[in-house]
Amino acid sequence: MRLASIPLAALLVLSASLWVTAQAPDSPGSSPPPPASDQDQQVEGDRPIHPKWNRGHGPPMNEQQVRDALEVLRKIDPEKADKLAKHLDENPERVGRALHENFPNLGRFLAMRRYDPEGFDLRIKDLALSRQSQQSARRLHEAQRVGDDELAAAELAVLEGIVADHFDVRQEIREHELMKLEGRIEELQDQLQQRAENRDELIEDRLEEFVKPETQEGVRW
Repeated sequence: MRLASIPLAALLVLSASLWVTAQAPDSPGSSPPPPASDQDQQVEGDRPIHPKWNRGHGPPMNEQQVRDALEVLRKIDPEKADKLAKHLDENPERVGRALHENFPNLGRFLAMRRYDPEGFDLRIKDLALSRQSQQSARRLHEAQRVGDDELAAAELAVLEGIVADHFDVRQEIREHELMKLEGRIEELQDQLQQRAENRDELIEDRLEEFVKPETQEGVRW
């Protein structure tokens, strides 16, 4: 069956379920993936990379971007990513549109994979464990509903293990974020000291920029 015969709504329903999976709410104090920045509009070769994907806005995804997005999605939910990937060769534009409209945060994860690979891996683990815990909880509730105490006890043990792993990953995320903040603070402190030491020179360069702008390439003010 060619993708053209598959209603677009079917792809949208599937991708919407993927969006819900990856939008699991963070616990208090946790932070979302980093916001898209101007760097997300960089060009690599003859194509833009990691565009600002917002629901219903932004440029369409090209085939390579769709493949990149599916690669990330496969780390979170391999089964659903594979279902979308089956239609990729026949109509990448339609698959990309479904992802673009219903899973906007994929662009941020793709950017994160480039500039913060360690943070990217932790976030992917976070989402995957969130999905696993939700699935396990549903199985537990179903076992309780039908009165299967043995199955419910077994599923509860599985869920406890997943939740424990998820807690550890979220702790690692916070440690990673703290290390980045500490590094940024140290960088700012160095800059502050250098500016203080070069105060007169920086002021003179800034004045020169105003007086003779044609001779200046721009002062880091």
